[in-house]
Amino acid sequence: MQEPNITTSKMPKETEQQYTAWLLYCETGSLDKLLQAWTKVGQKADEIGIDFGSRLGEKPARSTLGEWQKRYHWIERRELKLIEDLETLRGRLKKIKREKLYKIADTFERITNKILKQLRSDKEPTILEWKMVWEMFQVELGKPTSRAQLKTEEQKPLTPEEKEYGKELHKAVAWYIRQEHEKKTNIEKTNKTT
Repeated sequence: MQEPNITTSKMPKETEQQYTAWLLYCETGSLDKLLQAWTKVGQKADEIGIDFGSRLGEKPARSTLGEWQKRYHWIERRELKLIEDLETLRGRLKKIKREKLYKIADTFERITNKILKQLRSDKEPTILEWKMVWEMFQVELGKPTSRAQLKTEEQKPLTPEEKEYGKELHKAVAWYIRQEHEKKTNIEKTNKTT
């Protein structure tokens, strides 16, 4: 006998009660917990509890649930449902992030336009507004907002060769400063004598 295609929708020859029991199995994770939940679902007085309870109907024996579990591949279908639900959540998360970034970018643009309008009319803009929105925008783009957040390599001690270059550089800078000072002093002396 050929294995049916495993799907999270209702399988061929699966009754509404069996499909609803599988959905409840997906929530509970085991047959024993399914039986416990089955009893509680019918007791809920809200609309969902009454609707779900009527679709489940009378609670079957545990052995009957075991047969349904095997016949309709509940374990494999539950794994497939978890994967589908995870993909759905990822899609929602991407949408939320896009919408959030859009709102922040829109706010950034409105405040920027407000500041530019103030600048054109010779009014002093508030830099605090500009800074706060700029930081929000940077955070959403994943960019740092302060020097502390910048990733830098750890500082390494100088090699003997680098130390020697540093000494020579220091001597050259000192010589240059002396020369400039002497020029300035000579110019001042000549200006005083004339």
